[in-house]
Amino acid sequence: TYELSLFFPHSGLLTVLTYCSQISNLCFFGQLQSRDRDEQARPMKQVFDLQALQATLIQELPFSILALESVKHQIKFNFQPPKEFYVCENEELSLVVIKELGDESFPVFTIFCKESDAPQAEQELNEIIRWDQPWEIGGLPDYLVGALKSNAQNQGSREILEESECWVAILDPETTIPEMNIPPNYKVRHAAVEDAEFMDRLWKFQSSSSLPMLKAQAERGLAFGTYVDGELKSSLVTFNFGPLGALATAETHRKKGLAQMALIYAAKHLRSEGLTPFALIETFNKPSFGLFMKAGFTHTHNVTWLWKRSQ
Repeated sequence: TYELSLFFPHSGLLTVLTYCSQISNLCFFGQLQSRDRDEQARPMKQVFDLQALQATLIQELPFSILALESVKHQIKFNFQPPKEFYVCENEELSLVVIKELGDESFPVFTIFCKESDAPQAEQELNEIIRWDQPWEIGGLPDYLVGALKSNAQNQGSREILEESECWVAILDPETTIPEMNIPPNYKVRHAAVEDAEFMDRLWKFQSSSSLPMLKAQAERGLAFGTYVDGELKSSLVTFNFGPLGALATAETHRKKGLAQMALIYAAKHLRSEGLTPFALIETFNKPSFGLFMKAGFTHTHNVTWLWKRSQ
């Protein structure tokens, strides 16, 4: 079956990106409009020039894909409340934090940095993450996982630490998206808001907050589906931080190509909007991985998601 078992159990995202510059002190942090988080000197300052941030993150692809697309989605869709973007006062370290509140009102982080700056990044993150509180961290490179797990496990004794490794699959801008033959009684299009309940029922990570999120993405034109005789039978969405996910097909219509039709339609739409189609797929989900590869996506690297819950 094709169900994209996304690492992402909640709809919101707090993204933390560590971008480690090896260029001169005139790198992008000195060019971004920013302000201090408060009146006292802090190691992080807030950034408002997202176009400049986007231009810099492009230089770090493919490893910056999650942060880059999160920035691009904020620019395009103007999510409210807006994500918060921070950079490090220390321009040599060049730490960036993209902050958003999760569905359960706790922060969720995605962290990226070059391996050479990982030790310093870990120290700076102590200023951002309250390790003794519930949180989620997404898109961690392997060289940060051990240290951050250690930090979390050293904070309190009543927290549950979980993790999930994911494949990162990206559709290269130069890749030609394959065409598919669509039967006459099939229709592939944007999914309607009223069909969000169908998507929610089939999603592995269904929760009390998943239905409102799916409806919101449908309203933004970020939900896609394959309809058979006028009824939605396969669907997926683009989350507000960029990846495609929540891909599922009705049991009675599996193994008929419906999921691939919806995926190809979604990829074409995102590309037409200047966005990069990509997904993060749990490494045990080989059917979904194969589906994305068949649609022209490339496996670029792996990342890990961590989340901490109170018992």
